Amino acid sequence: MASHGLDYDGCNFFRQRLVLSTLSGKRVRIKNIRSKDDNPGLRDFEASFIRLLDKVTNGSRIEINQTGTVLFYQPGLLYGGSTSLKATLKGVTNDHIDPTVDVLKSTALLLMKQFGIDGEGFDLKVVKRGMAPGGGGEVVFICPTRRTMRPVQLTDPGKIKRIRGVAYSVRVSPQMANRLVDTARGVLNKFIPDIYIYTDHNEGANSGKSPGFGRPWWQRR
Repeated sequence: MASHGLDYDGCNFFRQRLVLSTLSGKRVRIKNIRSKDDNPGLRDFEASFIRLLDKVTNGSRIEINQTGTVLFYQPGLLYGGSTSLKATLKGVTNDHIDPTVDVLKSTALLLMKQFGIDGEGFDLKVVKRGMAPGGGGEVVFICPTRRTMRPVQLTDPGKIKRIRGVAYSVRVSPQMANRLVDTARGVLNKFIPDIYIYTDHNEGANSGKSPGFGRPWWQRR
């Protein structure tokens, strides 16, 4: 460990490193961010994440060199007031690379509740779906603030009792989502009877900028 905190090399686990730095209060320096690429430095989505951290913390200090290949992050304090955090995030909500907003809503929120982060209004709401590459999506995340979290040990996943999922379609025929549901049920019904997969068809102002559809993601409970 250097005197200024922790040193990392490269862009791997970029978001995780900054989040853990914020939670632990340790300073980090990330260098050689895509330094050998034809287009070195931070990407737009990484810069947006840094701006988000700056907004939800108080007293953070962020230094980026001119090429964007070296980042120094001195985390401030997470806001711990009596009011809930409400964040409106815009861009791509569904693609084939990152976990979709539906996955985060069905997994991350339930996991956060295990740590004692819950309460009235705790939700991740999809206002507009934005498919890649155009985006145009919008989600609203509301989370009550907590100064402490309870420890959790999750070692036994238990048995699968039911499956819930969603099939979404944007700027295409609603039948696309229905066909996805029929195909998924044709496989899942062989294993368990308690299955419900609902369709979410978006059009007009709520449909983002690009057409697309997504195969159902199911949640095991």
